[in-house]
Amino acid sequence: MTLLDRTTATLPAAWYYDPAQYARELEAVWHRDWVCVGRLEDLPEPGDYFLADVGSERLVVTRDRDGRPRAFHNTCRHRGSTLCTESRGRFAGGRIVCPYHAWSYGLSGELLATPKMKLPSDFRREDYPLYAVNIDTWGGFLFVNLSGQPATSLAEFLGGEARNVERWPLASLVSVRREVTTLACNWKVFWENYSECYHCPGIHPELCRVMPLYREGVLSYADSREAPPGAAGDLRPRVAPGFVTWTLDGLTRLPLIEGPSDADRAPGVVFASFTASLFVVAHPDYVRSVRILPRGPERVELTVDWLLPPGVAEAHPGDIERMCELGRRVVAQDGRVCELNQQGLRSQRHRAGVLMPQEQSLHEFHEWLRSRLKEVP
Repeated sequence: MTLLDRTTATLPAAWYYDPAQYARELEAVWHRDWVCVGRLEDLPEPGDYFLADVGSERLVVTRDRDGRPRAFHNTCRHRGSTLCTESRGRFAGGRIVCPYHAWSYGLSGELLATPKMKLPSDFRREDYPLYAVNIDTWGGFLFVNLSGQPATSLAEFLGGEARNVERWPLASLVSVRREVTTLACNWKVFWENYSECYHCPGIHPELCRVMPLYREGVLSYADSREAPPGAAGDLRPRVAPGFVTWTLDGLTRLPLIEGPSDADRAPGVVFASFTASLFVVAHPDYVRSVRILPRGPERVELTVDWLLPPGVAEAHPGDIERMCELGRRVVAQDGRVCELNQQGLRSQRHRAGVLMPQEQSLHEFHEWLRSRLKEVP
């Protein structure tokens, strides 16, 4: 990574709270990109469903009779009524029934019945399926794409970041703890905070104890002033000597996940980041995922899952809280400063900030967003 070597402005402050700018970003990013909305394990059986809000759109995510994931806009094709009101459930008899006039649809979206209605002579049921949404899976995660014709496949969207964790058996892991938090900040504020460690020395003392590199306010040894021998060009963070994972003491009583090599486990943590709805933090003994969804110009929802191989949580019930404690503390610490950041951006005097060399990744994020905004009217 090349550090910034000249004064560089941030995005305009108004971009973090202006409703019109928020609407532009929904169209440019959230309504066009692949967005993570959950895990396949959230749909154990055909007919199970959950609702997912992506930007301004509410979706129904389910499994069809063959077990394939499906996603639809939560809208009846008759006169546009909402189909589902409960956040999750199961479609009785494998039918999605509109609560208004009882039009019913199959789990694959096809219109099955229009009860008690005299149909026009030219009406064809096959012309009125539910509004389908593109859906695909990776590593057990469910991604949707609201674009009619996605610009890329999910695999292309994930790119090289997915290879960072390819030896972790993500698809077979199960969530043993899920925590949902809503922060009073714009989605970009949280993503920017995740993308830099300039704040780490003052905000994350426990994490810096586990990750000594973070005390310098940088994310990689390539940017470190005190790179250890043999670390030239090594972009991976490393836990402190004698530590193996991210817990408050750097140790674990959980079995190591099978699949990663010793070299994979050596850093203690590996990241895979997918702008802007998901990042995965893989450790030798557990995996933590953080899903991000905007809930308004100044609100963002975080869903944190702690993932383990099946049966591990049942065999080690006393160690689950210990596994979660550091990650939970980091999210809370980040949440506090993100909300402070959002509050300060509202000052009428603050038009834009300035980036420091350690914040090169923020500059790259800003340039990415600007390029995306140019693609929409």
